[in-house]
Amino acid sequence: MSGETAVYIPTSESDPSPSACVEDVSKRQRKHYAPISDYIPLLVGVTSYEYERYDRNVILEKVYYNRFMLDPLEMDFSPPATPENWTSYTHPEGAAYFQSTTLATYPILTDVYVYEDEPRARLEDYIQKILRYVGEHQVQLPKDDICLVLEFRQSGNCGYYFVNHTRKCLFWLDEFDAIDFLWAVRVSYEPSLVAHEMKSLYWLHNEYFPDPLVHPMDDDVLTELEDILHHAIGDALTSSSHTMPYPIDVLQKMLNLTKDVKRLDPQERGSGSTSMMYRFLYNFHHEYFLHLRGQKASRLNREQPIHPVQKQTLLMTIFSPLLLYGPEIHLKTLRKTAVDSTVRSADWNELLGRLTDDWKEFSLYATVLLNANVAFLAIQSVDEAAPPDGRSLPQRASYFSIVTSIGSIMLGLLLVRLHNTTSKPGTFLAQRTVSSWGLETLALMYSLPYALLMWGTGSFLGAFLIMAFDSHDKPTIVILSVCLVTLVFLLLWCISSSFENEEFWYPWPFRKVMHRFDHRFSKQREGRLRPRKSRESVST
Repeated sequence: MSGETAVYIPTSESDPSPSACVEDVSKRQRKHYAPISDYIPLLVGVTSYEYERYDRNVILEKVYYNRFMLDPLEMDFSPPATPENWTSYTHPEGAAYFQSTTLATYPILTDVYVYEDEPRARLEDYIQKILRYVGEHQVQLPKDDICLVLEFRQSGNCGYYFVNHTRKCLFWLDEFDAIDFLWAVRVSYEPSLVAHEMKSLYWLHNEYFPDPLVHPMDDDVLTELEDILHHAIGDALTSSSHTMPYPIDVLQKMLNLTKDVKRLDPQERGSGSTSMMYRFLYNFHHEYFLHLRGQKASRLNREQPIHPVQKQTLLMTIFSPLLLYGPEIHLKTLRKTAVDSTVRSADWNELLGRLTDDWKEFSLYATVLLNANVAFLAIQSVDEAAPPDGRSLPQRASYFSIVTSIGSIMLGLLLVRLHNTTSKPGTFLAQRTVSSWGLETLALMYSLPYALLMWGTGSFLGAFLIMAFDSHDKPTIVILSVCLVTLVFLLLWCISSSFENEEFWYPWPFRKVMHRFDHRFSKQREGRLRPRKSRESVST
């Protein structure tokens, strides 16, 4: 149990740092009382990340009116009066939420539509049961600024969590499986690491309930956010592999927005301003957690893995040469984009833009090649060279080129359409990283349009050369032979440049020979310049 961590209820006497929300189990004595989930049926602990505001999607039947009359001088269109003990608020995005400051000694927040009697009665029944549980079991709640959040979940349960604004964390009244919000990072969880994600959940809660009357936003929050954005912009300006989740233009706009909000008087800051500030903080602290900020193995650039890189399988070893080693290039790019199963939207969109442009170009080139093959087969001499009951070698090579060209066009268009309609593409790529097969098969798929186009181009060239050499015209054969040798040399030259990983002193064909000569010459020169030992030094 020495490595186990658990979420606990921070008290006013506990460490005020964010890591006070978690501590090592072996270093404390747990209070033994019946879990609240056993005491209150259907009550379950949740986090702000699991909050189902965006999943409810309430459906209303259409209502048709022939007429909808307004009374003379009607100018009051205010919402209905909220029930006793409740105050209504509206999120800037439009969601209604409610707060009660009278049912308990601390505020209670909910999305339950308390205008309706049945849901309100059920909600208040849960509140009374929670208060009764706290009293009967003498649970020592923190004396800090706390609140309780309740929601009715689609499963039929009632979700809850407490918020400690002083500690900037969430807590529960029984054991809570923290893996529900820590699963994105697979390491040994230190309290200081969990604190980043706990703080992220805290800011997400504030984004859901942003009205300053619910909880005012301090200037210290904006100062912290400004400092984060200052560093993020500087890092993006001076580093091509920074870990910030946004490009520099977006970061600059975020900083300008933060400064505009900070210039407002606290009384002038509405929920629209505060909700955006809270959202920024949520995203940045979540990134701190993903990159192990402050830990031994913290990620300092976005291409740096913190877990072992998966080894290449036999699948890639076999099929990569057949596809002209295109899959290896795609695999390297995909691994850089999805480091440790973490995919940034900006990186994925940039990669997807390059891929779709390439696939469109390959489709265009394949169309040109297809037309060239059709024109080649229409040459009378090519058709007459075939035996009566078969086809000639140039025709067969051209047929192969036609098939590969059509395959390149079809696969290119299909991949473009597939990735333009994929929902949550970042999730799609992250799910592929759980095994070596996921990214390798994707790399093989992405390289098919290019490989088929290259095979089609090569087979068309072969068909043309066979036809030319069969002509037995010596000048033509000599010219084509020289051109072919030159072309092969140029291809090898271009290919060799992709394998360069050292200083370029000599061309590739002479590199090993010259390195061996330089090494031998340097050893001989070193021997001539080495000083001889004196007789006295030898005798001693």
